[in-house]
Amino acid sequence: MSDDGGTARPPGRSARRRVTAEWALVALAATALVLFLSFSRVTERADNVVFDALASLGVRAPEPQIVIVAIDNRSLAELGRWPWPRQRHTALLEQLAKAGPRAVAYDVLLVEPDPDPAADAALAAALRLGPPIFLPLTFEVPGRNGAAYDLVAPVEPIGSAAAGLGQVNVEFDADGVIRRAYLLERDGDQVWPHLMEFLRRAWTGEALPAPAAQPARGKALLRESPMLISFAGPPGHFRTISFVDVLRGETPPEFLRDKLVLVGATGDGLGDRYATPLSHHTEIMSGVELQANLLDTLLAGRTVRPAQPGLLAAFSLAPLWLALAGFLLFRPRLNLVMWAGLSVAAVAASALIHLHGRIWLPPTAALAGLLLVYPLWSWRRLEATSAYMFQELQAFSREPDLLSALSRPRGPPTDVIDRQLVLMHSAIERARDLRRLVLDALHGLPDATLVTDLTGQVLIANREAEALFHAASPEALTGRPLAELIGLVVPDAPPEAADTSLAPTLEIELAARDGRAFHLRRTPLSDETGATAGWIVRFTDISALKAAGRQRERILELLTHDMRSPQVSILTLLGSPGLGAPADLAKRIAGYARRTLALADNFVNLARAEGDQYAIELLDLGDVLVEAVDDLWPQSSARGIEVVTMGLEGEYVVEADRSLLTRALINLIDNAVKFSPERSRIACSLTPATLGGRPAVACAISDQGPGLSAAQIGSLFQRFHRAASQGERRVDGVGLGLSFVQAVIERHGGEIACSSAPGEGATFTLILPLEQNPI
Repeated sequence: MSDDGGTARPPGRSARRRVTAEWALVALAATALVLFLSFSRVTERADNVVFDALASLGVRAPEPQIVIVAIDNRSLAELGRWPWPRQRHTALLEQLAKAGPRAVAYDVLLVEPDPDPAADAALAAALRLGPPIFLPLTFEVPGRNGAAYDLVAPVEPIGSAAAGLGQVNVEFDADGVIRRAYLLERDGDQVWPHLMEFLRRAWTGEALPAPAAQPARGKALLRESPMLISFAGPPGHFRTISFVDVLRGETPPEFLRDKLVLVGATGDGLGDRYATPLSHHTEIMSGVELQANLLDTLLAGRTVRPAQPGLLAAFSLAPLWLALAGFLLFRPRLNLVMWAGLSVAAVAASALIHLHGRIWLPPTAALAGLLLVYPLWSWRRLEATSAYMFQELQAFSREPDLLSALSRPRGPPTDVIDRQLVLMHSAIERARDLRRLVLDALHGLPDATLVTDLTGQVLIANREAEALFHAASPEALTGRPLAELIGLVVPDAPPEAADTSLAPTLEIELAARDGRAFHLRRTPLSDETGATAGWIVRFTDISALKAAGRQRERILELLTHDMRSPQVSILTLLGSPGLGAPADLAKRIAGYARRTLALADNFVNLARAEGDQYAIELLDLGDVLVEAVDDLWPQSSARGIEVVTMGLEGEYVVEADRSLLTRALINLIDNAVKFSPERSRIACSLTPATLGGRPAVACAISDQGPGLSAAQIGSLFQRFHRAASQGERRVDGVGLGLSFVQAVIERHGGEIACSSAPGEGATFTLILPLEQNPI
């Protein structure tokens, strides 16, 4: 295919570049979107839906050492309205001291002094009676008088009497649900651990945090050590006893001994109630139960940490980039399956890492990237495909139409789509016309011809192939293996006849079982890029040629035996002493007989040079030249002619038939001896040369004879042509020697030429290619 300027261009290269560029743009846009969604709160609500579903899968039995002492509705009904006087709390603490729990978190904000200072002092004394008791504090943001916050802590002396003060702040998500907490809040160097962190350390025996109830410095609060709460269950899931039962001593001490006790409000109207992932439409969770779930998470080692930014980005981008890679590597159907699988895998991986790895990787950003990139890429791929198809159809329409006479006229296009349809329709018609042309041309071939794919399966067959393989129709041969068809005609065919891996390009003769002979020729079928796409296999019936060859062999036998025998007999008879024939007549008859013998020998040699298979071997041309000179020594020495050889120091290795090449050199030197005057000189030399850009050797044979005119040189190598004798000496010959030499040299891939002028002798130069890798 070529463009308007006729310059060849690889098909589809510009389209591939365009697809690659658009893939890169889509990848960059999708990557930027996923990163934005990962680090913003845009997808938080969708991620919370997944988190809440996973929370319901994590429901389990709570840690047995956690017990809630609830300020419930029954306690309020029996002990009176809230808030209760300090004496109620003091009495409860005294009862707890008798039961002997491991530690107590008294989740009640005691931030206002009692009207009776003695009551606060009594409560402070009760805080010191038994196990460590931790009290909550909180913050008001913003604080008064422009402060960043105000610290809301228990009043004195209650705050100082507590074993520790821990913050109980909660973090609301955008939907008002509590899912996370911060174990530390910091104001500069001042740190407030969470209240449940005190209980955890009391249980494990770790050192308690240093008190941190000093006045605030006015800096902004920083929240640290975030965690996602792994809820053990819905409201009412933890072991709970009523405040009033403990206060009246109705709870067995064993129920509380060595336990972690949380005291807090669960009654209606106390305001300390929250929505959680396990809260249903009508259920909310009290603050003390929320703290119990947080403590259970810490004790059970089920703390779920939000993913670090790098890990979150890698998790969100991995499905996207796998899908993008699939767009370049796989077909659309497999890409659809891969896209669906990646979507499921993103959610499944998030769930598995959450449940077993204790890291929360929100999957919505990854899903959003997949949901965006697949339709976007599909649209861009269709757009690019449409543009490429339109471009190729335009280029195809500008190419010369081999069958323009068959083209059907079309009306002008009405819009872009109609223009594409017109181009497509025209291209399809041209393809169909070309297909019909190929089929008609194939069926018009006189030889059985098959077109196969690279594996040897028949794609197209002509009518001659139908007759050769006795098929019902050419279409009946389609899809059949080439080896099977060859076996029908030639059962003992050599393996390379059908196996393209042994000999892709092949010319071979096959003998059929019915006596016919075929010449099988297999040539490659190339596509537009020049790559081999299949094979063209032609079966030429050479039975008549083989018969003619046999007839030729019989004629040669006639010449070599039946014609030579009478001539030899005549020469023998003339040499008999008792013949009695006149000497002049006998001499003339002998001359004619010798000429007839020479004619037969030269004709046989010429026929062999032009038709026989050569016995090729590696030869040193210098050795062959010396052998030819030695063979003619009797003739040259009889006339006193000196034959010299030059250039034999080097080695000139050629691929040749020794007997034919030797006979060719003998003919040339014999001609030189015949036409040279007595006591003259003949020079035979070998020199390096080139032939068609390849290294070669030139063999020149120069004599001192009468020379040749330009007209004589022009017809020198014609059959039965003899140069006219000059001078008194007559030279016999039949005019086939030089034709034989020319045939031998050309069959060896060489050249022969003659340079001469009248009175200056003649030089015959033959050039043969050298073997470049002699063994």
